Amino acid sequence: MKKSFEIEVQKDWCKACYICVKACPKNVFDISEIESHRGFKEVIPARIEECIGCMMCENLCPDFAIEVKEKEHAVEEG
Repeated sequence: MKKSFEIEVQKDWCKACYICVKACPKNVFDISEIESHRGFKEVIPARIEECIGCMMCENLCPDFAIEVKEKEHAVEEG
């Protein structure tokens, strides 16, 4: 079974440095055209299904604005 992940971006903490966008080996993030209330273009996890859980985005984020969690999967009986 393939692992899957959830990515949470705390938009109020993010200063839009876009390190996560550049560092992600699977190109999971996009930069939105929508500006936040602070005037930054928001980072959005656009292709979460591509996330491999490497944690590069979370580890490199200087604002601690990103959290990557492995999704819980139901145990298949068989």
